[in-house]
Amino acid sequence: MRKKSLLSILLASAMTVTLAAGCITNNNENNNNNENNNNNNVGGGEQQIQLSAPQITLSGNVISWNAVSNATGYDVYEGNTAVSTAQTVLTYTINKTEAGEYNYTVKAVSTDAKYTASVASNTVKYTVKDDVDPNPPEEDTSVKLTGKIYLVGDSTVCEFSDSYYLPRYGYGTQLYNYINCDANQIRNLALSGRSSLSYLKESNYTTLKNEISAGDYLIIGFGHNDEKSAEPARYTNPNKTHTDSSTANGPSFQYTLYENYVKLATEKGATPILCTPIVRYDASGKYEGSVVHNTSNGDYAKAIKTLGANTNTTVVDLTELTKAEYKKDNAKAIEFHAHTTYKLDGTNKIPEGRDDTHINMYGAKMIAYKFAQSILKTDCSLKANVITNSAAPTGEDYTAAINPDYVKPVYSQFNPADHAGRKLNGDWYRSVVGYIGGKNAGKYNFSYADGKYTIGNGGYSHGKFDSKGDGFGAVFMQIDKKKDFTASATVTIKAVGSSNVNQSGFGLMLRDDIYIDGIPADTYTGKETVASNFVTAGALGDGSSVLFSRENAKLDKPANQTAIAVDSVYNVSIERIGQTVNVSFADGTKTFNKTFTDFDFVAVDNDYMYLCLFANRGLVAEFTNVQFEITGDSQGA
Repeated sequence: MRKKSLLSILLASAMTVTLAAGCITNNNENNNNNENNNNNNVGGGEQQIQLSAPQITLSGNVISWNAVSNATGYDVYEGNTAVSTAQTVLTYTINKTEAGEYNYTVKAVSTDAKYTASVASNTVKYTVKDDVDPNPPEEDTSVKLTGKIYLVGDSTVCEFSDSYYLPRYGYGTQLYNYINCDANQIRNLALSGRSSLSYLKESNYTTLKNEISAGDYLIIGFGHNDEKSAEPARYTNPNKTHTDSSTANGPSFQYTLYENYVKLATEKGATPILCTPIVRYDASGKYEGSVVHNTSNGDYAKAIKTLGANTNTTVVDLTELTKAEYKKDNAKAIEFHAHTTYKLDGTNKIPEGRDDTHINMYGAKMIAYKFAQSILKTDCSLKANVITNSAAPTGEDYTAAINPDYVKPVYSQFNPADHAGRKLNGDWYRSVVGYIGGKNAGKYNFSYADGKYTIGNGGYSHGKFDSKGDGFGAVFMQIDKKKDFTASATVTIKAVGSSNVNQSGFGLMLRDDIYIDGIPADTYTGKETVASNFVTAGALGDGSSVLFSRENAKLDKPANQTAIAVDSVYNVSIERIGQTVNVSFADGTKTFNKTFTDFDFVAVDNDYMYLCLFANRGLVAEFTNVQFEITGDSQGA
């Protein structure tokens, strides 16, 4: 088994740290400058005083140094790169895992204009060596966890219920494999699509506050969605400190993490552990910029490490850990990620529809393993509960991650060039989708004239929305999955059905896929069904449910009620911003709104979404004031 081992400083027999020859160098013979050293003039002739340089030592992976008079903070450098700035604590924990030698220095700084930053301290060298452990542990020496481990975070941490070929799994779901505990001692409260800011409004955050207690641990895994600068409800600013409570230019990422998670844990007597976000997959193999969360708005992984250093909180640098793992073999790293489907190469199934953000169970195990191994190298008390003889996941874990119940959809992606005869107006096309009672596509009527779209099959009870699947008439538009947009319309009901109106519906729909007067053979059920993912700014025909939706084949019918009658008028809209979709339905008296976060629109069609004006089962709907606008590029997951 390959193992990362750390070589840094020789330990004396009395267990005190002695710096080996060559591990410390002086950057300036005058490192002991006193406060009378003068460099620059301050306005009015007053001379600035250069701060004394700190003297640093290294014990394990922790750098420490003496306090410098008149310093208000310290900048830590890895080579020429600042990895922590203006931190107030006198230690810094190194979280490097990629093999190599790393040099660290520290400068004293001050916010007082009288003083200038010191020269760099002496240098300490930290080495990560990639070799084979000659004496791997045969027996587990860990002890049983006595408290609980709580996890908060986003989709890279949380649980899923996917029907993918390689379904999504957050790393929090696999942590039990590497910690000596019972399954019920791990409470994964992470939620897909949330940021450190938006999570505060969730019931899971209330659960965390009510349940976490002394002796517990809180693993904090945010970052992916905090980067969404186009979404004020999720965006946090990585450049502000953990003491900055201002909201101009976005609330502070560090402040949000510290005030709502780190402080919560410590005040409850629990131990917080900060995790930097895992990398996104980078086909180029470079792993720079936004894929490692160093965005145009700032560096989120660096912000977490700075927060950890300034508050003496354990940090597990999953950004660096996953980057190092992926760069070993970037083509192989694809196996860590979720895939919606596969293609056949002979009898071999080659995964397709790669999700560059989300990991599968194999990837989740790899990250959980890396997390546990990293904890062993810290001073965090959780290290006592890490299973010491656990092995890294292997190819067998990849095979186990494949969904044995997956059925490849019978689907052909819509190509506008092949369906010119179905165009009604502009980019809008017509079709009957799903089960409509046999060969009854011709029972649906579609028309466009003078800005008015009419859809329906008045007098015929064909089509439905029920637990098994859907059937409806649609005037639809194909939209690139990477685009944000707004859409709205006014709907007037011209006819209502007389049979099973609770299965009829109308309005605006955003869905994963589209079918052209076809009902694909579903080989799993043996029936002709379409049960794909969709959300609606619409209502069922009996008025019992407004804003109904379907995900992972499950139809959700909220108990929002409205009145449905001939000549009734409704205003509907759908807005997509990144992974957030806002839907609205107004009936003249009441307005219903719902937000879908991180909804899955790529389970079948990996490239496009489809916006539909729809009606079915005896309903005839007239759509006017139809508006659609692309508002920009999505920031993705």
